[in-house]
Amino acid sequence: MARPPMVTTIDLTGPFFTHDPAKTFRQNVRVLMAAIADEGERDVKAQMQAAGREGAAVRPYVRGRTSNLAGKRWAVSANVSVETSGLVKPAAVRIMAIAAGRHNARTKAGRYIGTTLGVEGKTHAFRKTKNRVGRSRKVNETELLKGLT
Repeated sequence: MARPPMVTTIDLTGPFFTHDPAKTFRQNVRVLMAAIADEGERDVKAQMQAAGREGAAVRPYVRGRTSNLAGKRWAVSANVSVETSGLVKPAAVRIMAIAAGRHNARTKAGRYIGTTLGVEGKTHAFRKTKNRVGRSRKVNETELLKGLT
């Protein structure tokens, strides 16, 4: 006795099938990382403002941006750092020395200045911001999945 042909029906409706899930996820990651970079920049700049004269010197050069650190075209990371790419070398060295501190520095006359903490060593602005972002991981995970459920 021959079996009747099997008939299946697949319903391709609903939010999962109206968007390309991979594209939506990548877009969500990019938007989230851009928001983290912007918020991180604002947070670090606010902490630098409270650091006085040294913080005010470094503050204009703090940049939050997204970058591809893993070498994969789909991977995006948020990054907040001091960016001195538009400055001449002596000015860039000065800003980085104020931000990160001087290590066994000497003046042009050869006078030993010694090691200084720098703004990051005094305020830990970048470290505090990194920790704040890390603590908000659960909120960020739900933002990533937005539109996929």
